[in-house]
Amino acid sequence: MKKTRRTSRVGENVRDALVEVFRHDLKDVQLGLTSITGVDVSPDLHYARVFMSGFKEDETKQVIDALQNARGRVRHFLGKRIRLRYTPELDFKYDEAPERGGRIESLLAELNRAKSDDDDNDES
Repeated sequence: MKKTRRTSRVGENVRDALVEVFRHDLKDVQLGLTSITGVDVSPDLHYARVFMSGFKEDETKQVIDALQNARGRVRHFLGKRIRLRYTPELDFKYDEAPERGGRIESLLAELNRAKSDDDDNDES
């Protein structure tokens, strides 16, 4: 989805409102240790993709499945908390960016260790 200043601002508002919905209105969905990492809103503001992550991947995916099933109720509560002409349709997705970042960091650390080992061998 194309990022503009307006869609970014609306995405932040939707994210903040969803946090409040999860905290106060949604009692039957066990959220565990999941968090909203970002919200991408379509240029026409009719669709919002909500990215979520957590400590345990399988637990987070179960929470996302439960939220997908309850997205009509989540959208209803969201509509009460934000002031938009049209409450966006929600699509909950698992955010793999933190894991990719951790993997990249571990690969870089491994390369640095290999480079320092090569430098030590060259000096001998």
